[in-house]
Parts: sequence; C-alpha cells; structure tokens
Amino acid sequence: MRKSERRKTAAARQATTQPAEAQWRTTQETLVMAQISRTTLHKAVKAGTFPKPIKIGKKCVWIEDEIKQWMKR
Repeated sequence: MRKSERRKTAAARQATTQPAEAQWRTTQETLVMAQISRTTLHKAVKAGTFPKPIKIGKKCVWIEDEIKQWMKR
C-alpha cells in the first residue's frame, strides 16, 4: 500500500470515529459556556478534571458535548 493510500485510509477511519455533528468551541467560547476563568480552565485541564483541548495548528478547541458532560457532573 502506498503512503498516500495509507493516509486516505487513516483519514477515512478518523472521520468515522468522530460524530459529524460535533461542535468545536474556541477557548473564549469554552470559558463563557463553562463560566470559569482562563486560569481555572488550564488548571482543570492539567489536573485532568476538564476535557483536554484539540490542537489545530496554534489554536485549541474543545468539543461542545464534552463541555456539556463536564457541566452535568
């Protein structure tokens, strides 16, 4: 299998593991939604009590459903 074919297969597999309707939230949107400060957010992520962000280049985003689940707890 060629390298390009492996990439396409991996991308297709990854696309099926994440729900298509998943909404991403920026750091600022996450802070407003969770009603916490930036410092508290980063401490909670480091402690493992808040969902980890997904890095897209230099930007971090959170999945809205994970934030909602955290808020229910």
